[in-house]
Amino acid sequence: MKDDIGETDLCMQSFDLKEPVAGKPRLRLPADRDTPTWRARQEGAKYLAVGAFLAIRNVAAHEDEVTWSEHEAVEHLATLSVLARWIEECTVESAT
Repeated sequence: MKDDIGETDLCMQSFDLKEPVAGKPRLRLPADRDTPTWRARQEGAKYLAVGAFLAIRNVAAHEDEVTWSEHEAVEHLATLSVLARWIEECTVESAT
């Protein structure tokens, strides 16, 4: 379970609104960062990533058998697909 905390902390730090620091770069979604919309998307990506790790990945990794229906599995894949697309859209900012 300790690794789960590390993974969720990584999600929190990666999408955090704070400026990057040495060894902790940030993922930034494209758009004007001075708008409430950008802030909402950035925060939403952070919490979606954490939720996906906790509610989808960890369930699949820690249970001997998952009992998801085909429909549920497709929904989980769709969630992970959205998150992956957002990550691909991001730029990486590192501390200078």
